[in-house]
Amino acid sequence: MTSNSINILLVEDNLTTLRALEILLRADGFLVHTAEGYQTAMNVAKKEKVDFAVCDINLWDGDGCDLLGELQKLQPMQGIAVTGYTLEDETEHYRDAGFAVVLRKPVHHSQITSAITQMSRTDHRRNPAAGEAVGEAMS
Repeated sequence: MTSNSINILLVEDNLTTLRALEILLRADGFLVHTAEGYQTAMNVAKKEKVDFAVCDINLWDGDGCDLLGELQKLQPMQGIAVTGYTLEDETEHYRDAGFAVVLRKPVHHSQITSAITQMSRTDHRRNPAAGEAVGEAMS
């Protein structure tokens, strides 16, 4: 799977972060659909093919963990959590909710790209427990 055939649903309620990550991920060759919150993400997923959901956990209109569960009911996709809350019990909760990778804010777009590339190579859709949590953002 090449980056230009991978569809990402990027869910982030900070508009500056959303737009910056969208531009950078598109420059990396990904097809990016954006959503500013839970409801918008659901609407996008009903219309667009999605391979990966990159979700903020604390959205203004809902919880990213709940969102991933609802998105995966619509279509199969892998989840990458992006959050500032990465204590061990929180990370475990995100993984239990279905996120294959947990990235800690502030996140660099290369971390997202790296996670997607790795997951695409190993096809985590068949084995979602094989993902790993990632701590500090890389510079």
